[in-house]
Amino acid sequence: MSTSELSSLCERLAGEVADRLQSGRAKKWRCPAELRLRIMSYARVCGERCEPLDDIARRLGLVESTLARRLRAVRRSLAAEFRSVSIVPATDESETSSEAHFRLVTPRGYRIEGLDAPTLAFLLKVVG
Repeated sequence: MSTSELSSLCERLAGEVADRLQSGRAKKWRCPAELRLRIMSYARVCGERCEPLDDIARRLGLVESTLARRLRAVRRSLAAEFRSVSIVPATDESETSSEAHFRLVTPRGYRIEGLDAPTLAFLLKVVG
């Protein structure tokens, strides 16, 4: 995402936050789930660009502690999605050659076979 796209996204989000804050009559404002997801996505992208959290919160019109708490909750939920894996010996004669080949099976059941160790490491780094 380019800097100009990120800036325009921030302006739209800040406008939505301001509109919802002004229209709210309750003492404690509740952010709608859809808006919260977009704010968290934006904040994560900015955080990956090493922008300070207080700058991100200020641009959005939010309190830094609220944004930090929401980002921690997102990180916890992402960490909870990791699954355990098992390494098992190959059962096929063709898979036991001198050259090691790995098979990756995603949680959704996609299979990627015949990977060497550097390719597998790169794929895991890119995917997640």
